[in-house]
Amino acid sequence: MGVLGKSFEGRSYVRPGSRGKFRAKDQIPGDSVDLFTQLIIGQADNGVNCNDANLSDEDRYYIFYSFDEAKKVLGGGELLEAIMLADTPSSEDDFAPGPQRFIALNTRANVAASASIPSLKSGQSHTLTFPIPGPKGKKVRFRKTVATKQIEIGDNEGILTSPALEQKVLTISYTGDATSAILSVTGSALIVTLAGQNDGSVSLTVPFADYPTAIEAVDYINSIPFYTASMMSNATFLMSNLDHVESSEAISVKSPAIATVYADLFAEKNWIESTGFAVFTTAATVKKPFANNTVFTYLTTGGVTGTEGVTAVKDAITFAKKIPAMYRNILSSSLSDKVHFKTACFDMISPDGGKETIGGCGGDLLLSVDERREESRTLGVYWMNYGLEKFVAFDLAGNQKTYPGYMLSVIDNAISAANSPRHSPTWKALNILKSAENLIDSVRDASIRDGALVLTKNPVTGAWVIERSVTTERKDNIILNEKNSVAVALTMVRELREGFNSRFIGRSTVDENAKVQGVTVADVKGYVEQRLQSFVEKGYLVGSSALGVDAFQKDFIVEVDGDTWYFRSLEGTVISPVNFIFYILSLDTLKGSA
Repeated sequence: MGVLGKSFEGRSYVRPGSRGKFRAKDQIPGDSVDLFTQLIIGQADNGVNCNDANLSDEDRYYIFYSFDEAKKVLGGGELLEAIMLADTPSSEDDFAPGPQRFIALNTRANVAASASIPSLKSGQSHTLTFPIPGPKGKKVRFRKTVATKQIEIGDNEGILTSPALEQKVLTISYTGDATSAILSVTGSALIVTLAGQNDGSVSLTVPFADYPTAIEAVDYINSIPFYTASMMSNATFLMSNLDHVESSEAISVKSPAIATVYADLFAEKNWIESTGFAVFTTAATVKKPFANNTVFTYLTTGGVTGTEGVTAVKDAITFAKKIPAMYRNILSSSLSDKVHFKTACFDMISPDGGKETIGGCGGDLLLSVDERREESRTLGVYWMNYGLEKFVAFDLAGNQKTYPGYMLSVIDNAISAANSPRHSPTWKALNILKSAENLIDSVRDASIRDGALVLTKNPVTGAWVIERSVTTERKDNIILNEKNSVAVALTMVRELREGFNSRFIGRSTVDENAKVQGVTVADVKGYVEQRLQSFVEKGYLVGSSALGVDAFQKDFIVEVDGDTWYFRSLEGTVISPVNFIFYILSLDTLKGSA
C-alpha cells in the first residue's frame, strides 16, 4: 500500500504543504419578511382573479409595499380599502408605517379591456389587452404613425411616445440570370422564388426549424450559389420573429436589388409591452406591423368589474395556504367562509403545514352584536381573531364611512405586522374617527370574554384604541388568549424548525472526538441554547431576577433514538402584555399637636 493521505476539510492530501481556508461563524438569521407581511383576501375593482387556474401561482396575487402602489393597480374596492386602513393603522410612531408588505388576493372575476388594432395587412388586426383586468384599462389609448414608425400609448395620466420602431434583421440578394427573384417570408421559412433562370440557379428555401437564428440563416444563404446575405441584427435573433412578406408584394431580390428583411412588429410588440399599458393577446395570421392611425384607439372592449363567485372566498383561502404570511385576513360576511378559514389556518400551523400564521375575520354591517359574539364563540381558536365593533373612518374618496368589524381585525393584524410580534395591538392609538356603535361597558366585557375585538377611548389622549387584542380561544389561558403571545410562540416554533432543517437534517451524527464533519449532541444542545438566548434578546422570552424566574430552562434533555431526536423539558417563559394594574393607595389625615 502506498502513502496514506492526511484528511482536511473532506479531502485527502499526500503532497506536503500548508493549506487553509476561512469559515464564518454561524450567526442567528434576521427576522423573515413574512413576520411583517399581511395577506388580505377580498374584492377589488381591478386586478387578476386569484382563482384563475389558467394563471401561474405567482401571477394570481399581488405584492404591494404601500397603499399608493396598491391603488395604482386595484383602483378601488373593499380590498383596496383594507390596504388603506392597514397601511397606517396607528398614529403611534412604532406602528404608523403598517406592514412592510401586503399580499393581495382579488376574488372578483374582472374582465380586461382590449381593442383590435388594424395591421398593414388589409382586413387583419392585432389585439392589445390591458394587463390588469377591470375598467382601469378603458382609459388606455393607442396610435401609430407609419411614416415615422412611432407608436403613442398611454392613459389619462400621460402618453408615451416610442422611438422609430424599426428592426432590420438581414439583407438578401440574388445574382443569377433568372428573370425574376421574388422574396416571401412565412411563419416557418424565408423563400426566394425564381423564374426564367438558365444558369443552374434554383429557388431558395430557408426553413426556420433548421436555421432558427439569424446567423445560421445568413450562413446557409451564403452557402448557396448566386445568393448573398448579410447580418443587420443580433446573431441570435430568432427568424420566427420576422415580419411576413407575401409573394403578391413582388419584392425583388434580383441584383442590383438588395432586399432588407425586417422584424418591425417584434420591435413594436416589445416596446408596447415594456410600457405596461398593453400586451399582445392575439396576432393576425399574417404578421405585419400596425397600420397608420390618425386618431387614438381606446381599449373599449371588456374592461368591467366582475362578480365574486359563490365559492370564490373559500377557493382563495385554500390557494393562499401556499403563500407564507404571519398575518392574513378575509373580508367576508359568510360564517361558512370564516369556518373554512379557521380550518385552513390550522392546516398551516400544524407540524406538517410549516407556515405559521394568524387569521383575522369579523362581523359585517348587518349582524347584531349578539350574532357577532356568537360567531366569535363559534370560531373559538387561538390562531384567529375576530373584529366585532363597527367604526367610522375616511374612505378612498376622503368621505366618512362606516366600516364592518372584519376591517377592525385588519387593523389589529396590521399593527402586529408593523413591528415585532411581541408587541400587542392593545391600547395602540388607531387612525379611525370614532366607533359607530359606542358599546356599553357590559357589552364590551362580554364581547372580550367571547374573544372579540372592541373599541374604547383612551381617557388621557382621547384616541380610539382596541380595548384588548384577544384571540377567539375559549380556554382561559393567557398565552392562548393574547394574540401577541400566540404570534411570538408561533414565531419561535418557526425559527427553531427552520434552523433544525437547515443545520442538521440530513447530516450524520459523529462522536465528539471525530475528526470529520458531522453532528454531535453538543452541537445541537449548543445551537438550541443559542436560539433560546436569541429569543430572550428579541423579547420573545422573558425572565426576571427580581422575581427569581429564568427566561428558559437551561437543563433541557436531548434523547437520541437512531435517526430520531427528541427534546424534553424544553421550556420557556413567553411574554405577555400588561393588561391590568391594581393598586390601593392608603391615605390618612393630618394629625398631631404643636
